[in-house]
Order: sequence, then structure tokens, then C-alpha cells
Amino acid sequence: MEQDIPRNACATPSIDAQVNSDKLRLLVQQSYLGLFVSFAVSLLLCWVLWDYTDTRILMIWFGFMFLSTLVRLYLYLVHFRPQRDTQETLQHARPYVAALIASTLIWGIGALFIMPNDSQLGQAFTMFILIGMAGGVLATYSAHRSTAITGMLSILLPVTLWLYSQPSKLHLGMAIGSTIFIVVTLRGAKILSDAMHRNFHLGYKLQHAYEEADTRSRIDALTSINNRRSFFECGEQIISYCERNQLPLSAIVMDVDHFKRINDTHGHHFGDITLSRIGKILEAEFRKSDVLGRLGGEEFAILLPDTPLTQAQDLAEKLRQTIAATPIGCQDKQFSITVSIGVASGSYDIETLLPQADAAMYQAKTEGRNRTVTASPCGTVPSAA
Repeated sequence: MEQDIPRNACATPSIDAQVNSDKLRLLVQQSYLGLFVSFAVSLLLCWVLWDYTDTRILMIWFGFMFLSTLVRLYLYLVHFRPQRDTQETLQHARPYVAALIASTLIWGIGALFIMPNDSQLGQAFTMFILIGMAGGVLATYSAHRSTAITGMLSILLPVTLWLYSQPSKLHLGMAIGSTIFIVVTLRGAKILSDAMHRNFHLGYKLQHAYEEADTRSRIDALTSINNRRSFFECGEQIISYCERNQLPLSAIVMDVDHFKRINDTHGHHFGDITLSRIGKILEAEFRKSDVLGRLGGEEFAILLPDTPLTQAQDLAEKLRQTIAATPIGCQDKQFSITVSIGVASGSYDIETLLPQADAAMYQAKTEGRNRTVTASPCGTVPSAA
């Protein structure tokens, strides 16, 4: 039974998804300190208003604040308990964001009940605390603009509307001041959030560009399989895996017969098409766990993990027949090609295994080409899984 060793095929999240995930993660991190500040300020407000308002209402409001603090603390610990990927971060951040908004609503709506009816000083102090909390929300939640704006409006808008309904000049002045603060902070929140979003987005674009360039440097442009450098790097990893798990390992080296004649007769364009077609055949014939590579020119190599020599021989012969039976066509021209193949097994050293397969491949050429030759195994690798 063959053991599949999958390549790294994890889907890369889109840049926008990664940016949103990072912004939510930063929102949760930044709001942690605000959790305790909110609780401490609610204690201060209760202490100052204790002699000015109904103590039962104060206690009920403080009870809601205490419960909100516990919920936010629990969700914070749950959010950062495991290492989460992008989708999990987006999913688990939603309850936390909802708890943040609920906390700001407790401040904004609760202020209507705890604000003293007969003490303008107490009302002014309450308004002072609310504006301070709204400014803190804007700074703390700035990573996520919608949360910052919703939180700020939840704190200030209910009391601001109430102040507009009051008859005195002091109430009107506080309402106007609160309105100016809201307008200015809305503009500031947009500028700050947009700048942060651009920085996150640019960072990921640069990262993706680097990863794409690194991928291009490892992939052969004509065949879309590993180039020589990447083949040897991936090959060392596969060989180490097979050696640790005592799995059989085989190698195939293949060379296109009379490739120079193809270029001279049909042109280099046909030569490129030939190499491209061989790359597609290799990807179709072998497993994802097998390491495919173009070593240079018209020479290819395949490392076959968990594959004994007899099975590698069968695969090589099938590959030779498939290539011989597949015509290469371009425009109105069509021709067939053949390959010479060498197979080797019996070593966990790529510097030993590939030269053995390469020597067997040259033997196939000297014996007439279009054939498969197997090198004698060294006997250091298990012959069966």
C-alpha cells in the first residue's frame, strides 16, 4: 500500500481576507486594556454620582458593566487560546466585536438613567466621562473603523439627543459640543482607519509579490515543474522523510532522444513545445508526492518516495510508452518523440542515486534509445513498503 506524501497545497487566503483578519486581531489586542479602564471608570462614575442619583439604578447599571466586563474577558481568552488561521480569526472575532458594542451601549443608554436630574454639575461630569470614553473607543478600536464609529456613537448619541431636548443654555452648549466632537472624530476615524488599511494591504501585497517571485524562481518556465535548484531542495526533504520512515525510494532520469535534431529540423519553437508537453505528461502520470524536475536542457528527473525498484521500473516503462504514443503538434506539423530512461534505487543519498539513474539512462542511449534501463541497486534501502 503506497503512502501518499502530499505537497503543500494549502489555499492562500486573499489579501482582503488577511487584512480584515489582522485588523480584527489588532482590535481584540488593543481593546484588552480598555476592558479594565472601562470597568475602573464605571466605578469612578458611580462613586461621584452616589449622592446625586438613585443608588439602585447605579447598582443595576454597574451590574451590567461588571457582567459586560466578564463576558469580554472570557471572549478575549477564548479568542487567543489556540493559534488561529485567517478564517477562524474572522469567525471568532464576531462575538467579541458584538460584546464591545454591547458594552458601549451600556455606557450610552445607561447614562440616560444614571445622569442626575437636578444637578447640572453631575450631568456635566457624566458628559465629561462619556466624551472621554468615546475618545478612548476611537483610539482603541481604530483598527476596525465600523466598530470604532459604532462604539463612539453608541456612547455619545443617546445623551446628545437628550441634551438637545433640554431647555437650558448649558444643556444646549453641551449638546453642540458633543455634536462637534462626533463630527470631528468621524472624520478622524476614517483617515486613521484608511491609513491603517493601506499599510496592512501594502504589507501583504509585498509579501505576496515576494512569494510569487520565489515561486517563479523555483519553477521551470517551459515545463511548469521544478527547476534544477528546486528539484534538489525538495528531493532532499523527500529523501530525509523516506530515510526516517524506512520507506523504499527510487529515482528516474529521462532524456529526450535526438532533441538537437528536433530543434534543427523544426525550429526551437517546436523544441519548447516538446519540453512543455513532456512537463504536462509528467504531471499527469505521477503522484503529487513525487518530485518532478527539469535538470537542464532536455533532461528530466523524478524521485519516487515509498516506491520499490520493480514498481519504479513499471512506471518508467509506462512513461516511455506514453511519450512515444503522444504526437507533438504545432500548427499543421506533427511528429513523435521518444525518450531514454534510467531507473535506480537503493540509496538515501541524492548524489549517489541520481548518478546511478543517469548512468542507466546513458546506457539506454548507447543500446539504441527509446528504452528503459535499470541500474543495479545498492541494497541500502528497503525494497518494499
